[in-house]
Amino acid sequence: MAEDVPQVTEDVPHMADDVAQMSEDAPQMTADIDATVAEDLGHDGAEGSHADEGFPGWPRDPSVLTSFAEHVAHAIWTGQERPELKLVSHGRKMALIGRPVPAIEGLVIATGLSPLIECSFVTGDPGLISAFVERWHKETSTFHLPVGELTITLNDVSSLLYLPINGAFHSFEALSMDEAVFLWMELLEVSGEEARAVTVRAHGAYVRLSWVRAIYEMRCQAQRWIVATRAYLLHLVGCTLFSNKSATNVHVVHLEAFCNLGQSGGYSWGAVALCVTDDAYEEKSPRASRWLTIKAHMKGFTGAPYRARCDALTVIDVCWLPYSDHRGVRGFELISSFQGQLRWGPTVVTVRPEKVLRQFGYIQSIPPPPISASLSYDDIDDRWMHFSNHVVAVVTFV
Repeated sequence: MAEDVPQVTEDVPHMADDVAQMSEDAPQMTADIDATVAEDLGHDGAEGSHADEGFPGWPRDPSVLTSFAEHVAHAIWTGQERPELKLVSHGRKMALIGRPVPAIEGLVIATGLSPLIECSFVTGDPGLISAFVERWHKETSTFHLPVGELTITLNDVSSLLYLPINGAFHSFEALSMDEAVFLWMELLEVSGEEARAVTVRAHGAYVRLSWVRAIYEMRCQAQRWIVATRAYLLHLVGCTLFSNKSATNVHVVHLEAFCNLGQSGGYSWGAVALCVTDDAYEEKSPRASRWLTIKAHMKGFTGAPYRARCDALTVIDVCWLPYSDHRGVRGFELISSFQGQLRWGPTVVTVRPEKVLRQFGYIQSIPPPPISASLSYDDIDDRWMHFSNHVVAVVTFV
């Protein structure tokens, strides 16, 4: 809908040289994806398209998806099956620590991370997630579906989790064991001997979430509120944004983001996790709260039905503007249209909204070639802080 996204016109500054420009006759603003437009766009996934042409189900041009031969999708197309993903949820760990005590609640809210407390889920749907993992390609950072490419956008992050998408990127490097021990001593006020012992037990610069939880409780008892806040926040992001396959540990390096709590709220945080609709959801809550579920709901669900449903998708099956009734609570931010590279510490990802224009209410055109330029961290940060010069260029027609 027109009110859901800002109208970006020809006055938008040109993109950087390493990003190909959109042609002027490409995307057109649309009030909705109606039946006429859907019919035109639907040829990508409807009958009479690739299937009838004998398209084998994998890329004809190996220069685009360079890792396809090692991708799980290749195995599936050649008749091989694979077990579904094993999902690890930290929802119960969050339940053990609960909400922050009143003395630190304001400090937690100021970081912008408090919505994550409401979004912790106990059980995910492995079949659904497996079906989408099979369609995710790191070269394009998008899901490849019969209706075209889709991805998780900054707009999704803002609407689903209520996390701030504006702000600075956090700079950090990998920690040595001694540096990890120093962080524990400096920021959580534990002895060097204790810090070294728990870090060694975690096989590197990691620590068990249960130990972080214990530190939080002890610092609350001692009324060491700043330290207690750091411990709580480390536990929170360890259960959500930075959860890992260990299901028990969080990396010590993330504690650096809470060294100065006054600066923690200035970071651009982001992640998303969703599952099945929750009838108790209220529109004022983070959108992700609609998709909370319990283990009983997932019994007997496998990936095959989801895979078949994804394969059968047409344009009219997709809700392209899922937040239309939520805009009064969480508005669209222009930074969601940023095109370029994002980073958190040394991890760099590329966002390309010009490949998923329908998710912004525009008609999708042929996107430009992949971005190959590698930028320095300083350049990435500079472009992000001046994002209005690097939003996807869209021309509207009267």
